[in-house]
Amino acid sequence: MLKRVLSVELMKMKRSKLWFLILMGPIIGVMLGVWNFLQNIDIFIQTQEDNGWLEAWTQVGLFYSSLIYPVLIGVYAALLCRNEHIGGGWKALLALPVKRSTVYLSKLIVIILLIAATQIFLMIFYLIIGLFFSIPGNIPWMTLLGFMFKGWIATLPLAAIQLILSINWNSFSLPLAINIIFTLPVMLAVNASYGQFYPWAQPALAMSPFDETPIQSLPIFYTLVLIIFCLGVIGGLIRFNTLDIE
Repeated sequence: MLKRVLSVELMKMKRSKLWFLILMGPIIGVMLGVWNFLQNIDIFIQTQEDNGWLEAWTQVGLFYSSLIYPVLIGVYAALLCRNEHIGGGWKALLALPVKRSTVYLSKLIVIILLIAATQIFLMIFYLIIGLFFSIPGNIPWMTLLGFMFKGWIATLPLAAIQLILSINWNSFSLPLAINIIFTLPVMLAVNASYGQFYPWAQPALAMSPFDETPIQSLPIFYTLVLIIFCLGVIGGLIRFNTLDIE
């Protein structure tokens, strides 16, 4: 049943604006980050040991993973729930012989897949733009792929939180406004020890070089991520199963 509901959710995406956002978010983040790097390249590249690709990546993270990325996740969740909030869509959906938990998990999986696609396009655009502007140094393939994957894993708690916010309120803008409000302090949180407990800052921490974050232990950090994600999913399921859908 989950597979069938999931296929329906994926079909709905074809008529939405999600694909445009998946492309534009990474493009804007990469362009801003690489531009900032090139404007200050003498500051970032001071010795032969400095790798331009890693230095430029820190600037991409400044714009993308700290600001654009968390907001995109909220937009994905809000758009996935928008159809159900219009014209009694929830009642029609839940009138079908399908469990509420299946509906919730299918939407959560779609959000996670959208985030994965966003990360893949981010890496593609970063490599294309970096090569076009001749960023100095060898491409650290495994390191960059690690940033991409870890940044995806670190969004799991935020995906669960934003989904239940989007389900809970009929308004399309209210969950987004809450998401933006909690995204604004990310640049402060990533430099503080409490940042690893803050779901909006966890993607930025995961996508930063280890020596530029306050994370003391990666195993502990990702254990926190998974614990918060599990709590978010359990809380979301409980809330959705008891929610009075209008």
